[in-house]
Amino acid sequence: MHWGFRPQLILPVAEDEIPRGNLGKIQRSRLRTAVEDGRLDAAARRSDEVSTRFLGGHVAPEGEVETALAGIYARVLDTGTVSATASFFDLGGTSLDVLRLKLEIQTEFGIEDVPMSTLLQVPAVRALAGRLTAGQGAGGDATYDPLVPLQVTGDGTPLFCVHPGLGEVLVFVNLAKYFTGERPFYALRARGFGPGESHFGSFDDMVSTYVAAIRRARPGGPYAVAGYSYGGAVAFEIAKRLEADGHKVDFVGIFNLPPRISDRMNEITFTDGAINLALFLELIDDTDIERLTSTLRPLPEADQPAHLIDHAPRRRLSELDLSLERFTAWVHLAQSMVHLGRSYEPSGSVGQVKVFYCTPLRGTKEEWLDNQLSHWDRFTREPNTCIEVDGEHYTLMSPRHVQTFQATLRHELARALG
Repeated sequence: MHWGFRPQLILPVAEDEIPRGNLGKIQRSRLRTAVEDGRLDAAARRSDEVSTRFLGGHVAPEGEVETALAGIYARVLDTGTVSATASFFDLGGTSLDVLRLKLEIQTEFGIEDVPMSTLLQVPAVRALAGRLTAGQGAGGDATYDPLVPLQVTGDGTPLFCVHPGLGEVLVFVNLAKYFTGERPFYALRARGFGPGESHFGSFDDMVSTYVAAIRRARPGGPYAVAGYSYGGAVAFEIAKRLEADGHKVDFVGIFNLPPRISDRMNEITFTDGAINLALFLELIDDTDIERLTSTLRPLPEADQPAHLIDHAPRRRLSELDLSLERFTAWVHLAQSMVHLGRSYEPSGSVGQVKVFYCTPLRGTKEEWLDNQLSHWDRFTREPNTCIEVDGEHYTLMSPRHVQTFQATLRHELARALG
């Protein structure tokens, strides 16, 4: 994720097995020779043993659909044979890889659209083949499931993370990898992305739906919940609801959000929402915001997404498999989140919250911490903790910052949950 490529071989070796020169610099040519000469075969066997134990061993694909999907997985992940039962994410798939996977499957099978929720919820070849073979069915709210299991290994208390205001959970894919073998990591995805799905009618409707999904996955506590930006308010309400039902909530994480969001939601216009989504999807640069805002505001709302798509990099649109229709639908879903947030006022309390803060959208960190984030003290029964993390509001979980963010988050989870 950091360097932009996936290594062909990863071996667990002792530090003294890595050849270094007199100044301590790694001698890469000698290291390569050691691999080629078989001197690190023991490490390779250890790697295979760990992979087999974690992934459950290789299960050969069966039938044309599974075989074709396994081939696509191998191309996207730049690897050899792919087990039919191994999760795409366990095999190393990143958020960008999911987008490439979606496009390749659509091309290979001649499918107009494979919903992102399908790829996230059934990420193994066999399960995905079954879903594709059976078709998507009628879809709609009756089949909607908000819970996306991004990482399911480990015996620790699972972490349930709520989406930001754009409703999507791809932002959590890279973060979830760091919890492998430690604790399951689930993301909650907004309703409205799938065929025939409606937007939530109220903030309470959204919270109730998410609480029900969490309790289906984990009928009893203790619970750990968190939310990124807008999702922080939702996570707070989820924790309140779980506590009211008599369950123990040991961790509530707030990623860069004050408790009162209605003022901010009332400021966000349709134009702002479209630009925020374009920025999140890397269709534009933050230096373009001021110019685009003045260009889009005079246009009818229906024309604003078209302008952004018309001026977006073709390569990026291809990577995302993003059409004007899908982008426009996403803008409207994000706006529905904004409308729900305009009437939201926090009340009641939870035990305590951990507030992870970074450079805010405007103002200084000190102002953000003292004048906004400190207000969480009004809604908890015990003292809270504010933890500074790297990055800015939209980048704290980007490939550049996710490594430091995950270390901080996992440390705080370990302190709270053991």
